[in-house]
Amino acid sequence: MKKQNDPFEGIFDNLQDKSLPTNEQKEKMLNYVLTESRLQNSSVWGKIGNWISVYPWRFAFSTAALQTVICTLVFGTEYTNFILSIFGG
Repeated sequence: MKKQNDPFEGIFDNLQDKSLPTNEQKEKMLNYVLTESRLQNSSVWGKIGNWISVYPWRFAFSTAALQTVICTLVFGTEYTNFILSIFGG
């Protein structure tokens, strides 16, 4: 059952209207998205450079893991034992 003059209904309708973006805000958001999409480099090297600048810790970890795997394959387990002995292992 709904009341005729429910004050909360008017308040919630007003809040919902205020939360929606205006046409000017929509235009600004669209221009921002279009500008950012033009600035992004779509080449492979551009994507790799962007990934490195956004996630430097992932790049460092993956580089260290790759180096460890390659050096262990080349030099055998002596390389791993040597590195572990340096760090007190």
